[in-house]
Amino acid sequence: MPDLQDLDALLASLPTPTLAEVEAARRAAAEAPPPEPSIIPPFVCPYPLSHPRAMVLRFPCALACGWSHEEWPSAEPFTLPQVPLTASPAECSRILSENAAAREDERKQRIEAAIRRHFAEVHPGQEPPARTDWRTR
Repeated sequence: MPDLQDLDALLASLPTPTLAEVEAARRAAAEAPPPEPSIIPPFVCPYPLSHPRAMVLRFPCALACGWSHEEWPSAEPFTLPQVPLTASPAECSRILSENAAAREDERKQRIEAAIRRHFAEVHPGQEPPARTDWRTR
């Protein structure tokens, strides 16, 4: 078990953002362009937390035909990227973030491909709807 005093020392050594930095980040987020439209609808978690498949994400057809695509991220093989022992904290963060972004991009492409196949087979001639905000219909 790690020494909690070492952890406390590490946490105390981390830089604390200033109020100006926090406000600048908020302004940047408010001025950011809207997200690109996506054909991926919001997922549903169909199983209770006590179920063995509790972490399954179900992406239903946007036309509510009953079809859905399931992803089970926690069941995917996971390997950490190679991080050099000499890497700085910023470099470690960059390597881990790039790895996570690549895995998320693969998952997104897999979901989009399943949705496009479904529309080609079941809703021929119709494109999947793309939205920036799926909370509104």
